[in-house]
Order: sequence, then structure tokens, then C-alpha cells
Amino acid sequence: MINIDRALRSSIRTGKVVLGSNLTVETGTSGKAKLVINAIDCPEEVAKMLKEADVPVYNYSGRGKDLGSACGKPFPVAALAVIDPGDSEIMALLREIRGNEDE
Repeated sequence: MINIDRALRSSIRTGKVVLGSNLTVETGTSGKAKLVINAIDCPEEVAKMLKEADVPVYNYSGRGKDLGSACGKPFPVAALAVIDPGDSEIMALLREIRGNEDE
């Protein structure tokens, strides 16, 4: 099990990550996102569009303000897309996502 908050900060620092619902949907539907992470209070329409985009989605266990804080930002983040993980372990979340799909 990885430390998600640490992996998020590392991917933001060393890779390429877009923050915010609109950019996340745009990146997800264009096929550029390798992984999407959304907060539990992510708007339903955003979550639906991301699900339809056929991109792996990890449901973060906290609210937008918690996800924003985990990213080192002073504002809420409802969703984010990882384009390049950089030196982080964030892509290890794919195993968890795939494990949940089997249930």
C-alpha cells in the first residue's frame, strides 16, 4: 500500500498533473490521462464523464479540500489527472483500481 498523499506530491513535483474538474475531463476524454483521481465530493456529472472516458479512476477517500491539501495546494481539488507520474509511485494505484473491479 502506497502513501497516496506523498505519491501525489511527488507526481506533481516531478511529473505532469492537471488539477480541476474541467481540465481533468478534457485530459481524460482526449486520452492523455494515465490515471484520474477524484474526491468523494466530485460533482456527479464530472464523475460520469470520467467513467465514460475509459480512463482508470481512483476514488480518493477525502473531500476536495483534503485532496487539495494532499496535493500541497491551498484550495479544494475535486479531480486531477496524471499525465506523467514522474518519479512517484502513483501508478501503483492502478493495482488497487483493478482489484476493486474484480469484486
